[in-house]
Amino acid sequence: MILLKNISYLVRDSQRVEKDIDLLVEGNRIKQVGNISSEIFQDNIKILDCKDKVVIPGLINAHTHLWQSMLKGRRDDLSLVPWCEQVIYPFIQLMREQAKYGETDDLGYLWSMLGAIEMLHAGITSFVDMDSGYFIERVPQAWFDIGIRGLFSLEMVDKWVPDNIRVDPQHERENVLKLIETWHEVPAKEPLIRMAVSASAPFTCSEELLSWILNQANKYNLPVQIHVSETKWEVEECLKSMGMTPLKYLESIDFLSRPIMAVHGVHLTDEEIKIAEKYSVSIIYNPKSNMKLGSGIAPIVKMLREGVNVALASDGAASNDLMDLFEEMRVGVMLQKVAHEDPAVFNAQEIFKIATEGGAKACQINAGIIEEGKLADITVVNLLSPHLFTLGDNDIIPALVYCAKGEDVETVIVNGNIVMENGQIITINEQAIMEEIRRITEKFRSV
Repeated sequence: MILLKNISYLVRDSQRVEKDIDLLVEGNRIKQVGNISSEIFQDNIKILDCKDKVVIPGLINAHTHLWQSMLKGRRDDLSLVPWCEQVIYPFIQLMREQAKYGETDDLGYLWSMLGAIEMLHAGITSFVDMDSGYFIERVPQAWFDIGIRGLFSLEMVDKWVPDNIRVDPQHERENVLKLIETWHEVPAKEPLIRMAVSASAPFTCSEELLSWILNQANKYNLPVQIHVSETKWEVEECLKSMGMTPLKYLESIDFLSRPIMAVHGVHLTDEEIKIAEKYSVSIIYNPKSNMKLGSGIAPIVKMLREGVNVALASDGAASNDLMDLFEEMRVGVMLQKVAHEDPAVFNAQEIFKIATEGGAKACQINAGIIEEGKLADITVVNLLSPHLFTLGDNDIIPALVYCAKGEDVETVIVNGNIVMENGQIITINEQAIMEEIRRITEKFRSV
């Protein structure tokens, strides 16, 4: 058991904040919230003093590409297509060459661990990884070792992407099925790792591949994720080749017959927003990535007003370049205000909700709020930093959104286990992992 004692602020959800309260974790669930005496327990309990702390639901990063964790700080003058050609594809080509000769077999494990370390330090307890087709065997092993909750998928594609970096389609499908068999719902009793199935985008996937992906999702009851309407170019390409906009096309081939996660949605039409609501599509909002690549501003205010579920994400590290949802919340809420030229159109509580409840709904996780019976995915933020000083008791969520940083996260609990305490990840040797990452990636530094 874990008892979080003397919590100064407990953010149950975007609308409920309680003060001077305790929280009890038993197993992988939240057992009790209230005034709890530690004297009723025997020695088998860990007590965390949360005075001058705010306890929040663990943040959920609903879309990233962990293999890009080694591509930070690259070009900031390219839109999506040339960015793929000049930043992403050369690295994939190098990975393909390394894989051919069986070198650096641990690369996937290490980039996965690198991303997981960064996210835990920023209070992220769960995420969706749309990964490459190379060095994948040990990617989820890193999450299991460090103790973070993850949804794993391969970004499937069978057209548009150059042949010299594309995984053989049959081999790719075999990899997906093998990963499902090995890693879906691990460990079995209280799963941390689950599988999803992912398509790159409507214009990069044949209808046959999209049908295969949907069939696997139905067969194994897996979440589905796909990039949709990230750029104007993509929409124009779909109109030319398919005669309709991306989400409208997915509806026409019955790809929306089960709830999916549509990543970006920057250029969805009003009709497509109604389609998203009709089919329970979750839109994944990636404000910083969309800004860096000059893709546009997703109309999430309109989506939310239409009843569409929206989740928050960092996207890959090559186009963000951080996996810090505190920064993502701050940028995301202000971006909507300036887009509408209206400071009241979108607020801190709304962006906090999509970073927690919205992500949980999209990822089909029983988390995202602090409630008895929910998964014990919890983030503890230290309020003593000067930039978090506030006079008003009613301002704690705005303070988190506009002032908090990943570095303010002190303790992280995932699945009922303390993974980070007092700013230190306790499940792995972080220094040794970082040294190994630096050693093994020397040959990639010229990319």
